[in-house]
Amino acid sequence: MNKTLNRLLLCCGLAVMMLAGCAKNSHTVDDLQSEADLPGHSLLYISGTCYDIMYAHRTDLKAHGFNSQTDAIAALLNGHGDVFVVDESAIPPEERKRLGMKLAFRGEQEFRSAMTFRKEPSGLRDSLSYFIDSLITTGEMQEMNERWFETDSPSRVAMPDLSPEPQGKPIHVGIIIDVPPIAFPVGSRWRGMEPELMEKFARYVGRPVAFTYYPPSAGIAALQSGNIDVLGGDIFITEERQKTMSFATSHHTGHPGFFVKDNTEGERVGFFDGMKRMVKDNLIVEDRWRYVTDGLWETVKISVLAILLGSLLGGGVCWMRLSRRRWVSTTAKVYVDLMRGIPMLVLLMIMFYVVLAGTGMSATAVAVVAFALNFAAYVSEMFRTAIQSVGKGQTEAGLAIGFTRWQTFRYIVAPQALQAVMPVYKGEAVSLVKNTSIVGYVAIQDLTRASDMIRTRTFDAFFPLLIVTIIYFLLAWLLGKALDLIVKKPAKK
Repeated sequence: MNKTLNRLLLCCGLAVMMLAGCAKNSHTVDDLQSEADLPGHSLLYISGTCYDIMYAHRTDLKAHGFNSQTDAIAALLNGHGDVFVVDESAIPPEERKRLGMKLAFRGEQEFRSAMTFRKEPSGLRDSLSYFIDSLITTGEMQEMNERWFETDSPSRVAMPDLSPEPQGKPIHVGIIIDVPPIAFPVGSRWRGMEPELMEKFARYVGRPVAFTYYPPSAGIAALQSGNIDVLGGDIFITEERQKTMSFATSHHTGHPGFFVKDNTEGERVGFFDGMKRMVKDNLIVEDRWRYVTDGLWETVKISVLAILLGSLLGGGVCWMRLSRRRWVSTTAKVYVDLMRGIPMLVLLMIMFYVVLAGTGMSATAVAVVAFALNFAAYVSEMFRTAIQSVGKGQTEAGLAIGFTRWQTFRYIVAPQALQAVMPVYKGEAVSLVKNTSIVGYVAIQDLTRASDMIRTRTFDAFFPLLIVTIIYFLLAWLLGKALDLIVKKPAKK
């Protein structure tokens, strides 16, 4: 009886599994023809966009937000999602073919894009709206849209020659997307529909224009804090956004595109041919290797200056912690606890967008100050612990042979403390170098940002990250070796 029951349960279980498998496979991405077919699928989108608002709360599908279009596409191509929704024009036909993607269907919604300003009276916004209205009247705006959006290869569209550039105070434009045809960098110049629009507008008002890339959340903070004058990047006009920001006249109307992986068999490429193609696409084309060298210089500059300044500040904080005056040591302790309790990214953004906003300091200088303040809090405790680890008898012996307190510290205590503190100090310095990867949030083109810029042009999720990983490893190794040379272990007799 028990055997019969077990067999019956086993058969029922197998039947349920087969039915579940059939149900799971009954709908594939090839069946997607409209939004009515989305339930049951895994949907990818970019966080902070209108698609986040539209799909994040839905329970009939699995919605996943990503920080960038590059990350979302990489997830789609690696099988971590079924469909990716973004503005239809954000992935032109040439990129779809190269990446192995296809447009499943076009959404019915219609979104108007516009350049964004702070929610306050703005003569610059009014001038831009008047300028766009005039372009619409003359038909030039339609011609620009057709030239950039109605082509299979927007990356090959030529920018008009608008030289010479006016002199004076520049219009600072933040960009939160860097893909054709909206806006994308080639060398030192930004290209795309919105850069062309803003360059023409800058000539119209007789001012130069400067473009800076920001991640979406950082771009909004930069706009609100006054670090930039206008924010662009295919920003859709929504009722919710109009409560906190104001928009110029819309310059483009787009539709959502629902993209899926194209499973048709494509060209097979050997390993070495594939590596050659990756090197060419990621480094050679458009001199993209310059992004890496420029990013490396920024990373090294911020790291070295922050370590030097942070070590000096840390020494001062350590002196305060060892002070016999209670209020001095308490002040230093509060500073240490505060700096150690604030995440580095939060501290960096507070310093850039709040504390030092409007001071005229460059983003690099602000980053150096922020990292130095954080580094000082940690190394001050390292210094204090190392100094206290040297026995009091050493100090007493130095004073007994006629040394002053400063000479005792310099010749007896400091060398021993330095030997003790160097291993942990080296580890903290290496951590600082790696933590500089977040400076892209304040519009600094460091190594990590250089990798992102290459990835947004090639959508290669592997090669740019591999290059940056190797460079970070070499930087950490070289820094460790350099610090080892500072304090050499005494030779054995």
